[in-house]
Amino acid sequence: MFKGDQKPKYQRLKEYIIETIQQKQLKFGDRIFSENELAERFGISRHTVRQAIGELVNEGWLYRLHGKGTFVGNGPYGRGKKMRTIGVITTYLNDYIFPAIICGINSVLLEHGYDMLLSCTYNQHRMERLCLENLRNHSIAGLIIEPTKSALPNPNLDLYQELRRKDVPILFIHGCYENFDGSYVVEDDTWAGYIATKHLIELGHTRIGGVFKKDDIQGHYRFAGFKKAHEEAGLEIAPSRVLWFDTEQALNFESSIMGDLICLLKGCSGIVCYNDQMAIKILDVLRGMGLSVPEDVSLVSFDDSQLAVASEVKLTTVAHPQERLGQQAAKALIDMIEGRQKRCSIKMRPELIVRGSVKKVSEMAKV
Repeated sequence: MFKGDQKPKYQRLKEYIIETIQQKQLKFGDRIFSENELAERFGISRHTVRQAIGELVNEGWLYRLHGKGTFVGNGPYGRGKKMRTIGVITTYLNDYIFPAIICGINSVLLEHGYDMLLSCTYNQHRMERLCLENLRNHSIAGLIIEPTKSALPNPNLDLYQELRRKDVPILFIHGCYENFDGSYVVEDDTWAGYIATKHLIELGHTRIGGVFKKDDIQGHYRFAGFKKAHEEAGLEIAPSRVLWFDTEQALNFESSIMGDLICLLKGCSGIVCYNDQMAIKILDVLRGMGLSVPEDVSLVSFDDSQLAVASEVKLTTVAHPQERLGQQAAKALIDMIEGRQKRCSIKMRPELIVRGSVKKVSEMAKV
């Protein structure tokens, strides 16, 4: 096919593949022929094919997936590589459930030939702004982000709008901002709060306390489920049995909410805790009060993290999807980037994991 052309054979093959892409005979994400097929088709050596493909990959026309083949990229001279980078911003990185979520995201991105640019906000608006501003220095194909203090007005919406104007798909995990209509993959936190509370009610508890986070939207949704279970059972929620805390109070637990928490615990037979981290803190407080779990007070929490089984009392908890949520978020964002869908609205329904921190209440104890 290359007879009479004085250019090197690898260069002629490169020009042929580029022309095929430009004429839309091959489109973004299409798999091209193998090295053997190209060598046989054009009567050239595999070494020549390998040289041509290697340069096209470096220039961004193509990209490789290990064990799957070579595919059409985004465009010439580095743009393809840059546009296959996904920004990922979480509130925390290296503890609790976050490593599993990040692992889930990264496994899917690698499988589809995308890189990950990872950063975290420590649930602070100032840090969130720095993370978003840093993305200005990178050509990202899309953004997966856990919103910072998602229940509060956000001062960084201008940067989100800027990304949207640049046609960068944005997908939220765990929650969305009230004034920014975006795609999301979240746990159904209202359902989570409902099944946690209903489990206590079914075991005879009527004096149920709730400890919820007020600056993250998950806390409000979990409270909504807490409230729904009470209403369904015909139980009233005493204001004295609900305690709200924020990010800063969680960090300074003993000096900020300890007194209010002790008052709450004295009047309850069961507690719904915002997450496993808070449940472990409450477990320690109960020990200090001379009370045992579940003999005196039952605990139900959320997330099914490693903390749920780390102490001698194994926590009954609503299991967060963790790695599966990360995988689902990455798949959804790739579908948005590659034009298979415009937006995504996914709620993943969690399940209750029953362990040893909850006990049935006797009729006498209800009174």
